[in-house]
Amino acid sequence: MNPTQLFDPQSHSYTYILFDELSREALILDPVAEQLERDLDAIKRLNLKLKWAVETHAHADHITSAAKLAELTGARLAAPAGCGVGTAAVQLGDGDVLRFGRESVRVLHTPGHTQGSVCFYWECQSIQQEDI
Repeated sequence: MNPTQLFDPQSHSYTYILFDELSREALILDPVAEQLERDLDAIKRLNLKLKWAVETHAHADHITSAAKLAELTGARLAAPAGCGVGTAAVQLGDGDVLRFGRESVRVLHTPGHTQGSVCFYWECQSIQQEDI
């Protein structure tokens, strides 16, 4: 997996694109609304098929574009269950796994910044738990 890190200077937010190099299936983390075109361009430039648009927490500091990216690309929107993002198709809980191609990330509930905040752990071995 070759992560791509993108930065929004206005909100001081980082967006990450993770993808499987063989299938080109991808996951985007914490996209920023003002950077929608940048993110779509990166997905196109890297020849990716966006499978997941994912939030790590409810963003009071900026508005995300995850829902719009999901709508435009056919990806599924996922957000932490504890954050109350009702528009997310998948409500993420601790230990859930998101797969994209041969790659996967495991959800780690990490309350702190918000009560529902999560981090993601890249799985480098086969998963023993059910996929989402």
